[in-house]
Parts: sequence; C-alpha cells; structure tokens
Amino acid sequence: MLLDTDRKLYCAVGLGRSVSKVWNIQTLIYYAEQKAAGRTLPKKFENVEDDPHQMGGDFIIDKDGNMALIHCSTSPTDRPSVDELLKALQGLRKRSRFASTVNESSPRKRMCPDLTNNLL
Repeated sequence: MLLDTDRKLYCAVGLGRSVSKVWNIQTLIYYAEQKAAGRTLPKKFENVEDDPHQMGGDFIIDKDGNMALIHCSTSPTDRPSVDELLKALQGLRKRSRFASTVNESSPRKRMCPDLTNNLL
C-alpha cells in the first residue's frame, strides 16, 4: 500500500480531476442500484481531506519502485478485476525469482524512485 498524501503518484501518472467523468449517468445509475439493493455507500473518512472529483487508479509497484500494473480509471466504477490484479502480482513473483539469478549490476528501470520510501 502506498500512502500518497502529497499526491505525487497521482500527478505523475496524470490522473486528473473530472466532474463529468465522476458524476456521469453510468455512475449515478450504479449508486442508485447499490442503494436500491440495500448496500451502504462509501462514507467520507474523518480527518481526511478528500477530492470527490479526483479520478482514481489502481497501481501495483514493486519494492524497487517499478510499476507492475497501471490502471487509470475512466470512471469511478472502472477498476481492474481481481484476476487482473492477481496476474500482475504473480508476474512480480516470477520476475522476483528470475531477478535473483540475474547479475545485480544489470540495469533496471525505476519508474517511481522518489515514491519507493512510502511503500508499506
């Protein structure tokens, strides 16, 4: 999990803000269906400054700061499937096993070097 309170990654990947994408008709229908089904809608966290118009995204970053998955959402309900997330994580595991047999002096692309320290 990455705590990006300064939104460095958010800015680096260009997620942006959009009233029209966040509150489009499909999103309103989704929320109406959730309420009609008796589901509780997400609530605002206390003491957390939030931007409801911020476009979301899902990312998997390895311990070296390399991006294994980049998914910039086109709407609030646009998220990768669990299978896609697991596939990306399995790819990390395979690369990790391979990397241990490769010379450590080989070049590696670090996509987010200044964000690596925030990984938990």
